[in-house]
Amino acid sequence: MKRDEPENVDMLAAEFALGTLRGPARRNFERRRRRDPFIDRRVAAWENRFALLALRLRPVTPSADVWPALQRRIGGSHGALRALVAAIALVAVLGFGWVVWQELRPPQATAEFASASGETLWHVELAARGDRLEIATLGKPVVPDARARELWALPEGGAPVSLGLMPASGEARLALDDRQRAALKAAANIAVSDEPAGGSATGAPTGEVLYVAAIVRT
Repeated sequence: MKRDEPENVDMLAAEFALGTLRGPARRNFERRRRRDPFIDRRVAAWENRFALLALRLRPVTPSADVWPALQRRIGGSHGALRALVAAIALVAVLGFGWVVWQELRPPQATAEFASASGETLWHVELAARGDRLEIATLGKPVVPDARARELWALPEGGAPVSLGLMPASGEARLALDDRQRAALKAAANIAVSDEPAGGSATGAPTGEVLYVAAIVRT
């Protein structure tokens, strides 16, 4: 795999944001990031994704009787208590590592929507498992009051299929049903249309199609 291939750049951006890219490799990637807007956008997208991931890990405070109960059960042995604490910590680390590994798996497909001036507005990814779309707002899309931006799969030889509403800022995750997954599989492009707040009520685009993006399969 070549260094400049998009999927390789994306994995390096993920490692950079996570902090596992170190030494000369990290310094070299930082220099590339300063020169290349695409790399900078991918790092920002991964930083946002990991921030949202951290927010999903809800801290739990044990009740006051947990530690005394543990000490009673292990007979008050400090060595056994330390071993138990270490085991609990290991399980927590492995669990978090599994979640991060799932997040680092390369997407099945990606697409980017850009404005007429060339500003990238949204980055769209089909998750590795194919069960959801992950959308990151990279630019500043203009969405008038009482209007929405709706995402559509454009299957070849078929009618557009709604995939959900685009975020005006931040990130969004859109769960996909069987019909949506099939439409995406048969599509070479996706599109964004202007719709009433809440999206189209007809199952088809009712407003102007504002953006079309090619799907890049990985």
